[in-house]
Amino acid sequence: MKTLSKSTLFTLALVLGAASAQHAGHDGATFTLSQQGAKFSLQGPAQLASGYTSFTLKNTAQAPFTPVIALLKAGVTDAQVKAALGKLMASHGEDMTAINNIASFVGGSGGVQPGATFEFGANLDAGKYVVFGFGATDDGKALYDVGQYGTFTVSSAKSGVTAPKAAVQATLQDYKVVLPASIKAGKLTWQVSNKGAETHHLMLMRIADGKTMKDVEAFFKSENPEQAGPPPFEDVGGLETVSKGRGAFVNFDLKPGSYFAACFLPSATKHAPHFMLGMMTPFEVK
Repeated sequence: MKTLSKSTLFTLALVLGAASAQHAGHDGATFTLSQQGAKFSLQGPAQLASGYTSFTLKNTAQAPFTPVIALLKAGVTDAQVKAALGKLMASHGEDMTAINNIASFVGGSGGVQPGATFEFGANLDAGKYVVFGFGATDDGKALYDVGQYGTFTVSSAKSGVTAPKAAVQATLQDYKVVLPASIKAGKLTWQVSNKGAETHHLMLMRIADGKTMKDVEAFFKSENPEQAGPPPFEDVGGLETVSKGRGAFVNFDLKPGSYFAACFLPSATKHAPHFMLGMMTPFEVK
């Protein structure tokens, strides 16, 4: 199996290691990560109603938290989930076949820094869900094996909560991000929909003042990005890992400037990150 290049891994690290933006949401389910020594604990509700639910993912630990929520297929065990995640990690995030065969991703964050929270909302079907932190400790232990793992059940009872009205529609395709060319500055609710066949995420980057998309493209095309100087952009937030046919709602508070939206997840079939296949769209905030 082909692994990702050093430059691609660096690109992904820029996103997954970046600070998560603060997002406002509705009252809903809160999952809190705490830490004692090398062990973590993830606390949250054991059961939720189906329908629209807003999630608050809170990090009180000393390390960044990369939480993802997924609906499991009927009969799937925690051991099967962790085995599938192990295969994903072994492929450096490229081969999602095993996990996609047993789970459907609802959303999450690419990195909630210590003391921060991340909020998003999604419509939930009845079934068993998992919440886990993806990544590894400094000594190589999978985070979901040292306490960054939890489950909850969604019943057939309806929550009765209505999804918020979105001011911005962002559609993820294979391989394109479709969104307005110009977006109003300030805090707005975005509805992110995955209409592609592959799993995608949405990451927003603000282009540095005085820089352009040509500078961004040149940076990514550099053979050694680590030696190309600081990135000509900064992470301003995003929505992590949404499976095909699913969508979620998230608030972004953007100041005026030039931006681009991208998916940095890798394609196992194309052996390249999605942004290199066309999922990198510029837009203006005014």
